[in-house]
Amino acid sequence: MVKYVGMLLVFVIATFIAGCSKPNESNAEEGLPVLITLTCNPNLALEPCQDVVFDRSDEIRIMMDAIHKAERMPGILNYSAQYDLSITNADSSITRYDFSLGMDPKMQGLLVNLEDTNTGYSIPLEDANQLRRLIQRRTD
Repeated sequence: MVKYVGMLLVFVIATFIAGCSKPNESNAEEGLPVLITLTCNPNLALEPCQDVVFDRSDEIRIMMDAIHKAERMPGILNYSAQYDLSITNADSSITRYDFSLGMDPKMQGLLVNLEDTNTGYSIPLEDANQLRRLIQRRTD
């Protein structure tokens, strides 16, 4: 009888510990970043802009899918960025990009890793529009 009570106690403690995990640990397990922030470029005042923070895994997944679909652009860039995009990973490392979408639904997005500002990546139109809608939902 004591053996069964001991096993039950271990099971209850293990269940309690498993239930107390951090919410963002699920993102880490999925390989997703834990946070994405878009900070408006104060030097670019052509269009209205608001800072945006994405901390929900569904929103982060949409952002990361668009980034992974971006295609390298030929040549060396001459551009202005709408946002500073920061991706915070589960290990607290941060990757930074220049990021632009604009308001025109007929324009692709632009992504430039700050480690190589001569190389740009275009975000496909469908993904760029999905990101515009995502940002719009967060800023309304």
